[in-house]
Amino acid sequence: MIYDAAVRPVILVVALAACGDEGPACEPKTELLDGPLGDPYELTLPENCVHGGLEAMPGRWFVSDTDTRFYFEYPRFEGSCGTGFRRSFAAPDDRDASDGTTFVTWSDGTRYFERTQYSSGAVSAQAYCMLPDGTLAGMDVTIFENDRYLTTLTGKPFGPKDELAQGLVLVGELGTDATGARMHGIDVAVDGSFAYLGTFTGLEVIDVSKPATPVAVSHFIGPTNDVAIVHGDGRTVAYVSPFGRKTTRAIDVTDPRAPTVVAEIPDYSHTLFHATRNGGSQLYLATYTNDIPEFDVSHPLTPVRIGTTKVPGDEAGVHDMFVDGDRIYANNTTAGMVAFDVSGGLDHPVQLGHIPTTYSHTSVAATAGGRPVVLHGDEGFTGSDGGAFLRILDGDRSSPTYFTELARYQSRREVGIHNFQLVGNRLYIAYYQDGVRVIDLADPAHPVEVAHYNTWDPLTAPGGAFEGALTVQVVGDLIFVSDDLRGLLILRDPALAP
Repeated sequence: MIYDAAVRPVILVVALAACGDEGPACEPKTELLDGPLGDPYELTLPENCVHGGLEAMPGRWFVSDTDTRFYFEYPRFEGSCGTGFRRSFAAPDDRDASDGTTFVTWSDGTRYFERTQYSSGAVSAQAYCMLPDGTLAGMDVTIFENDRYLTTLTGKPFGPKDELAQGLVLVGELGTDATGARMHGIDVAVDGSFAYLGTFTGLEVIDVSKPATPVAVSHFIGPTNDVAIVHGDGRTVAYVSPFGRKTTRAIDVTDPRAPTVVAEIPDYSHTLFHATRNGGSQLYLATYTNDIPEFDVSHPLTPVRIGTTKVPGDEAGVHDMFVDGDRIYANNTTAGMVAFDVSGGLDHPVQLGHIPTTYSHTSVAATAGGRPVVLHGDEGFTGSDGGAFLRILDGDRSSPTYFTELARYQSRREVGIHNFQLVGNRLYIAYYQDGVRVIDLADPAHPVEVAHYNTWDPLTAPGGAFEGALTVQVVGDLIFVSDDLRGLLILRDPALAP
């Protein structure tokens, strides 16, 4: 079977004479391996690739397939005719197939090509060339078993949006965990003098009593995507969502230097939401299904299942949610954001509102500028506007315009939103490659960016899709930022100073 719906003609903005691939612009520095996708000319590129155009390729790019929700990256290329061209930060060429995997790069000055053969038997390859208008054209092909997947790519130069910082100041930073290993921050929760950082390797407990010099005090092994801190019965417990595990753990961190597993919820969760409802302490699980389990964690060492509610509407899979009393705002990925009421019981959800989205990722219901609002963050990239932006919705249920869009904010269409927190009228957004962005919502219909701090370094970042600032938590005038390349950063917003 051949999946080639994404293969489409490239429309040129500037009509220039086509030079194509007629003869090498420079001698290839490497020989190719035999086997599937071994011929760099097997991957179709436009006829008007600029002859010798790769001399203009070194630098950072935004490469994407605009028809695919999550096919995008930020690669950096380097090289010359003299040295050969390659993707920066890629592993060295590996022609030894004894371990079942090989990686080869090749270029002739007009066409760049790389090919990977995996131990699973899959083979993938990419080819790029420069077009007369200064953009990249590319093709990605993967062969696995009897299937062949093809994707047409486009690229344009990419770099920092603006200067390093405006209005925010870096106070402290920690890039290694208690074992001395590099930390890749995903989620952060701050409780008292400690920050709990979910990372790709575990839960990191960090003493932040001196923000300028944070210190890692313990490391609990187990990749952690989300963290919720719960208090009860004199204990402090971190509930954590896993990577690669089907259960949700409760870790006693009453002694931050000796975290211990005390309970295991037999449900997978991608994210968690802790709230007070009906006088109790509740934990809600986003399971990537339309079912949302609810647990009573008033006694955090012994969580008790209350029940499960189902998100009204199409089945898609809840990524995250915001709970406000009996109202749940579910981020139902490709089925959009759904607001519903469970005052009649978890088994009787009543839909209040719905918006279609590219990929509903996160939401907050609050008050800004003296009026109720619902804030929605999208993470997908399909559509003419890029898809990934902040929507500001009318949150007043008594209003005839309830759940309609008041305004939107987008840093730029090449970067997606991860998470955010509203403090007063200031919205703090963890904006991946655009770092932390602060938006003034004193007038929700007219959002204004008022401060930022760029955490992502285009000179050193490998260039994956989901890099940079992932989560923010504001405590006083400090902003705690989990960054998947830098670990934990602590910023200060002077506008929040008492």
